[in-house]
Amino acid sequence: MRTVTRTRLALIGGSLVLASLFSACTSDQASTTAPTKTYSAQQSVEQFIGIDFDYDPLASPAALAKQSLFVVTGTIDRVQEGRNQIVPKNENAPGISTIVLVLRDPKFVTGDSQQGNDGFVYIELPNPGQQDSDAYRDGLRAGSAVVAYLVPAADGAPSEGVDTAIADPKAGRPSGQDLFQPAGPQALVLQFEDEAVVWPLIGEKRDGRIEDTLPDGDLIAP
Repeated sequence: MRTVTRTRLALIGGSLVLASLFSACTSDQASTTAPTKTYSAQQSVEQFIGIDFDYDPLASPAALAKQSLFVVTGTIDRVQEGRNQIVPKNENAPGISTIVLVLRDPKFVTGDSQQGNDGFVYIELPNPGQQDSDAYRDGLRAGSAVVAYLVPAADGAPSEGVDTAIADPKAGRPSGQDLFQPAGPQALVLQFEDEAVVWPLIGEKRDGRIEDTLPDGDLIAP
């Protein structure tokens, strides 16, 4: 678990909520730039540097599955712009953008996809540094295998005790498609070809097979 003072990503009510102190900088274009040809698992390990998590690590994939509503496998297709978090009572507060990881060929290991699913799964992730989606093309490499433990993304409506909201709750994916979030910091796992297995949100990697991070497996990073 890394500690950085600029950003905090806290696990609240089963969804990942971003609260940031730095300025927002968003882009209107999804990435179309191809990744560099070479890849190192360290690129994925370092992708979310700048985030501090407050969570109790789970000891097994089975425990992670118990706090998830969906377990999905798939392949990274692309990263695109997500939604924008605002402070409704403070018009001068900068917005905080997210990114959306798009998986193709998804298989729901637990839970069911929505009716009318377009063949992709959309996973909202934090965007430390408020970067353009191009900045994720190496660490979240297209073609990587993914195991994701998910919950529905929060709708971002204002609620008691929370001073933030989502400017456009339906942004970040095509109209009518569901948006998901990781069920915890350990809940997103990827592996590119025969490289190490990586938990990019917590910056950890292990030798092994991504199949062993499924609910009946024994591979997890704290």
